[in-house]
Amino acid sequence: MLGVNALRTSILRYLALHPEGATSGAIGRDLDVDYRTVWRYLKEIETQGGVTSEQAEGKGQSDRWRVYKLNVDAREEAIQTYLKFLRGS
Repeated sequence: MLGVNALRTSILRYLALHPEGATSGAIGRDLDVDYRTVWRYLKEIETQGGVTSEQAEGKGQSDRWRVYKLNVDAREEAIQTYLKFLRGS
């Protein structure tokens, strides 16, 4: 009804439920979506300030990945802005 993208919303909800953060692969597995699709959405959301990311390293040189976390303040601001828009304010 409101034109919100279901996958983007699912990714944001997933990160809200996992405040420690998650990789695109973990999100993809849990949402049953290809990690590359999740990664593209995460990069877009990160550019808009909705998530942050940091490099995490495993035991070997090839064990590198990015952990994404929800920017709660940005989410709350976006919700308030959207509500104002819907109300015609």
